[in-house]
Formats: sequence, structure tokens, C-alpha cells
Amino acid sequence: MRKVWLEEKNTDFLSIDSLHFAYDEQPVLNGLKLKMKQGERLGIVGASGSGKSTLLKILDGTLVQSQGSLALNKVDYQQERNDRINKHPKVALMAQDFDLNPSLTADENIEWKGRHLSASALKRYLGRVHRAFHLQKVKDQKLRELSGGQKQRVALACALISDVELLLLDEPFSQLDYYLKQELLQFLENESGDRSIIMVGHEPTDLMRYCDRIAVLDKGRVLQMGTVDEVYHRPLNLQVARLTGMINHLNKEEQEACAMEESLFRPLHCRLQKAKGKSAWELIRLEYHAFGQLGLLKHTSGKQIRAQIPLDGEFQPGTFWALSIKKP
Repeated sequence: MRKVWLEEKNTDFLSIDSLHFAYDEQPVLNGLKLKMKQGERLGIVGASGSGKSTLLKILDGTLVQSQGSLALNKVDYQQERNDRINKHPKVALMAQDFDLNPSLTADENIEWKGRHLSASALKRYLGRVHRAFHLQKVKDQKLRELSGGQKQRVALACALISDVELLLLDEPFSQLDYYLKQELLQFLENESGDRSIIMVGHEPTDLMRYCDRIAVLDKGRVLQMGTVDEVYHRPLNLQVARLTGMINHLNKEEQEACAMEESLFRPLHCRLQKAKGKSAWELIRLEYHAFGQLGLLKHTSGKQIRAQIPLDGEFQPGTFWALSIKKP
């Protein structure tokens, strides 16, 4: 089990304390604090402008914080800097602009990143990448001739072969369709091994499938950090809840009107039972989402929520249901 394995690992692999950074006096990071275990997969989610990409660039060494400290394996970042190379030698970043050589082919870019491997190991890796990333037909094409999605796949292949201790992935699936994204997530699972990885994304389901813990950023600070179960089922506030998936929110007046104790709950937390006569909740319509069927329910007070609905003929618009909430 990854959970048991991680508990035995170094808890001070990456330490970030009171990090500040600003662009032209516009604050982006505001005292951010974070710790990461060796071998951990950490997902970072947040709205645009919350500081996610800036944090990765500081961890990569491309940017330097104005205040605060950074340490990798208890070695301060300042000790790794030199006048020739501004990037941390033990960290690799797959940025949103991919940072590939446009004059090289797809395979040549990957081979350059994997030059530390033996010829046979590199050949085997290329074979796996060609199949999993669907790059067979474009492997000999120059990068400038590839589409955005193809470049993104090449960049991910380059990142995964890098000889580093910490891998940073900034929106690695943003230009991929759903089916290909699922295949690459599985490849990432198979290839990453015990490497420490930080992945940034807007789609929380991608992060929750792959990562051990999730950190939610807002205005340059960590609002909540915990296991997937903790952050998803028990968000600290409405902002965290909205950034980590579909949420039902009731203010105090709505809680009283609906006789509900919970103010924040997911559609999958809803339990519906057939009402005897008219209940307070009417099923208005059925909706289909990526992972199943949802129902839009309306309370007699006018409040509407969404609940996960079984694929059962009993659930039809115009029927009435008693609602309860159950969390793990």
C-alpha cells in the first residue's frame, strides 16, 4: 500500500517555508508553506492566478522568491545556485510552454533528455512511449511540425525520463482528449515508480486519481492540504470545495429551511429514499455527467441541489424523495 510505504519515508524531502513572490509589485505567493515526503505524489489545484505555475518555477529554480526558504533533502536552494545555470540540478519542470527544441525531432528531444541511460534502456523507453503516447507516426518529425497535443506528449515523455529527484508537471494533460489522457495517466502510474512528483492541474479528478495528497491554493496560500479523502469529503470551506469537484452549498438560512445539518456535501453523499406521499424534495430532471447520472432536486423552499442517482427506473422527474447525507 502506498500509504503505509509513504509513512516510512523522509518527511522533510521538500520543505517550503513562508514563501513570497511578486510580479511588478503584484503579490502572487503570500507566505506559502508546504512540506512533501520523499516518493510522494502531490497534486496542486487552484484557480487561475492562485500561484500554482509560479510556485513550480521557483521550485525549478527559474524564479527566485523574494522572501522565505526552500530546501530539498535538507539542502537549501541557495547552495545549489550558480552563475551559469539558474535551474536546480535535481529538479525538472514540464512547463506549459513545453521547453522543447523545435529544430529536433520528437525522438531526438526524448533521446537528449535520456542521454544518461544506456542505449538499450533508451531504446526500450522509446518503444513504450511510442505505443502509449501514440507517437509512432510523428517520431521522426520536427517539433515545429507537431500539433499542441503532440508536443505535450513529447514534453511529458521528456520529463519522465529526466534524471532528477523531483519532477514538476504543470498542466500535463491540458491539450489531450479524454481517452488519451486516461492512457497517459496509466503510463505515468507505471513509469513514475518511487519518484517524487508535483502535478498542477485545473481538473481535480486527474489529480485525485494519481496523487497521494492534494494542496489547494488560493491567492498564494495553501487553504488546505491533505489526503484525497480528506480534501474531497471534508473540505475546510466553500472555496476548497468548489476547486475540488461539484459541490452543494447551503447557507444558514437554507439549512434551516431544508432541515439540513450539513452545509457542504457532494452529489455522491446524497441518499434518497422513496417518500410516502409528498416529500420536501422533488426530482426535477436527470443529467448525465462523466461518472454517472445526477438528479436535480428542488426543495419546497426553492433551494436546488444535485444528487448522484442510481440507474434505476424509479427515479423519474416529478417523483418525491426524502434526502439524507452520508459521508465516509
